[in-house]
Amino acid sequence: MSSISPPQTTPWVRQLAVWLVFIVLDTGTQLAFKWGADGLGDMDFGLAMMAKAVSLPGVWLATLGYIGTFVVWMAILRDMPLSRAFPMTGMVYVTVPLLAWLTFGEQIDLVRAGGIALIIAGVVLLGSDE
Repeated sequence: MSSISPPQTTPWVRQLAVWLVFIVLDTGTQLAFKWGADGLGDMDFGLAMMAKAVSLPGVWLATLGYIGTFVVWMAILRDMPLSRAFPMTGMVYVTVPLLAWLTFGEQIDLVRAGGIALIIAGVVLLGSDE
């Protein structure tokens, strides 16, 4: 009787999955911080603002997001040189503005759209194998 083993994933599929988790976590973290900051209104920086901040769900979600992003980042750096991995984090400069536009109604003008396109091109160039 033979046993059935789970399908093996190729290294690039695993790397892609880890990168997608990183981008989702880091993007979600930034959006959670914005949500939390919006809950502070016009409070001046100080102890009262910090006390209010720790009571906001967005701030707690952002904190958990940073912890999750840290864990995933360690997994990425275990398998990839920093000089190749770090430029790929620039994809968050694409996902955050797009989701801020969808979630918070923030504007993306032509200059920002052009910048996003350049970031994508740069990440592709820097992240590709030589």
